[in-house]
Amino acid sequence: MTFANEKKTFLAKSDKSKKGSIDIRMLPIIKVVNSHSGYYTTSSCSGRVYFWQGSEKKNEMEWVKVSHELIDVSFLEIPARRGVVWLRFESSIIHIACDSLQSANGLLDAVKSLYKKSSILTARKKIIVEIRGGEILEMPFYRDGELQFSGDRKWLLDLINHKLEKNLERLEKLKSVIERVK
Repeated sequence: MTFANEKKTFLAKSDKSKKGSIDIRMLPIIKVVNSHSGYYTTSSCSGRVYFWQGSEKKNEMEWVKVSHELIDVSFLEIPARRGVVWLRFESSIIHIACDSLQSANGLLDAVKSLYKKSSILTARKKIIVEIRGGEILEMPFYRDGELQFSGDRKWLLDLINHKLEKNLERLEKLKSVIERVK
């Protein structure tokens, strides 16, 4: 199958993400990537803050509460649950299928100043580039319904919201960078 046919087939498939829909903030970047003949997006997230419980394995993790938007103090309130509930912030991530190693390396060269954690994720059946922000925050927040964080909640909210805002600013720059990739 040619890359163009593979791209057409993949982009016609329904969304199978845990969220269940495309992250609206990623649409401008997705459109730019998918308009390029040598690339197409396979998954993306603009960044999020969430509470989770379970194992760190993707299919064994339960999202308790999730936001892709700035949060307020009410976000930090969740009903009591057994076990440990973690608070996590993750910056943006996008996976892009490339038609060749040359185009993958060209994409990586273009984004490396903004996204230092980016790399070729796989080059076997498909060549996939992962563009990933490096910002992360994770901590146990509740245990058996009891708050484990003893710091200033306002400070924590400001920190998380600052990370979200910085992440969104970087996404705007990413769109411009990808528009210039040949």
